[in-house]
Amino acid sequence: MIDRRAMMLLAGAGLAAGPAWAQSGRGDGDATLKGLLDGFARGGTAADRRKALAALDPQTLSPKARLDYDAVRIATQAEAELAGRFPFGGGIAGPYVVSTRAGAWQKAADAKPEAVTAVAGRIDAETAQIRVDAGRGVIPPAFLIARLETGLAEAAGKAAPEVAAALVRQREVLSALKPRAGTAAGVRFKDREAYYAAMLKAQLGAPMLPAEARRRLNETIGSLHARADGLLKAQGLTRGGVGERLRAFFADERFLYSDDDAGRDRAIAEMAPWLAKARARLSQAFGDLPGAVDAVSVRRMSPADEAMGRQGYRDLPSADGGKPGAYYVDLKRIRDRPSWSLPAVVHHEVLPGHMLQIPKEELSGAHPYRSRVACPAAMEGWAVYAEHLFWETGAFDGEPLAEIGGLYWILFRAARARMDLGIHLEGWAPEKAMAFLADVQGPPVIFAPFAQEVERAAIAPGVASGQGMYWLELSRLRRAWGGTLREFHGKVLDRGTLPLALL
Repeated sequence: MIDRRAMMLLAGAGLAAGPAWAQSGRGDGDATLKGLLDGFARGGTAADRRKALAALDPQTLSPKARLDYDAVRIATQAEAELAGRFPFGGGIAGPYVVSTRAGAWQKAADAKPEAVTAVAGRIDAETAQIRVDAGRGVIPPAFLIARLETGLAEAAGKAAPEVAAALVRQREVLSALKPRAGTAAGVRFKDREAYYAAMLKAQLGAPMLPAEARRRLNETIGSLHARADGLLKAQGLTRGGVGERLRAFFADERFLYSDDDAGRDRAIAEMAPWLAKARARLSQAFGDLPGAVDAVSVRRMSPADEAMGRQGYRDLPSADGGKPGAYYVDLKRIRDRPSWSLPAVVHHEVLPGHMLQIPKEELSGAHPYRSRVACPAAMEGWAVYAEHLFWETGAFDGEPLAEIGGLYWILFRAARARMDLGIHLEGWAPEKAMAFLADVQGPPVIFAPFAQEVERAAIAPGVASGQGMYWLELSRLRRAWGGTLREFHGKVLDRGTLPLALL
């Protein structure tokens, strides 16, 4: 039978009733849940979603649908608790309704004539929210306001007069807040530690004390530095900290490709054997491998993509491998990509990273809404875990240069996770945050300049640390697991994305 309470809430919230089963008055718990989740994907409040789920009897669900239900329930509860206690900004997206990555201002210049008034109204509504939030002490950091001032002025210069006027008003409100913004990069309002913990919980789908995350990341960075220290000394690099020596190693001409077609072709050719070795190792740690793993490759971008500086991207294979896929490597700045830094890219971006994870998600049957909200940290956190897993299980044995590359990438992931905590809970200024990244990982990775990483963390507290802690939590759970690696990874991947609380 259809759960009538759930259907009434669905209709009352303005969410689509779904397919014919709802219109005919026949269906089951699975179909009712699918209708709910389809509606959730189109919007609404966390409180409304929570009520709708509470009205559905989980005993009517199949085991697979029950996973969707439990996962979304946990995510919705975390989001509702966050919105209830901290009713400002963009909710789970971050504390600021307007930032360099959010707000109606970003597309204001593209407003069509018939939409000008509506767009101006949205900008003014966000400006009003900025004022309300500022009254609660929620003010973007000064460096972020400065970048917003520039962006808003540029957008106003291209927008229709009505929209431009709204942009000018928003810029004036933000500028007036600068004296109160302070020099720290992170949040500064009351109860910021509780806020950060709530954001981290929403990322992981399980509680995680910020102090515990800080402790574990500090220990991890110390352990990685100890290993890197020995490997770098073996290469003759004995002076300075690990970050300083990694910068020197990046500049070693012995490992740099020529900045031409031959150099780029060589880089791709040298990544191919690492992909073949990764594919051969999969069966040791993973069961029920999808056909997609045999249909992926590493390729060079087109000259046009390289010229425009496009970042690396994936062309996903079909889960069964009928349609091949590839990871296209960004090699425009090839002199910043020493040969020893590329093997670990294969493990993160291809196998056993994203190109195993995404087909497994497709085959799991998880509802797309569950895949998106159940554990936001899982997508990137899995790929970090995957590259670390292959390093820990011997992929770089006898290959010290590749191991240094693996350590460099893992240090990058750990450093930005720890920096996230530092700016929001310890009051780090942008300069201190960037100096920390340099000390831990050496040079920035080509797609993540230090200033950009600090800006991202400032806008979205808990995202970077959530990804780092997902990796470390999977590693901890794996060590505690009493079965085989294949069984453990089946629990993690075969059922689709789940909150850590359900793992």
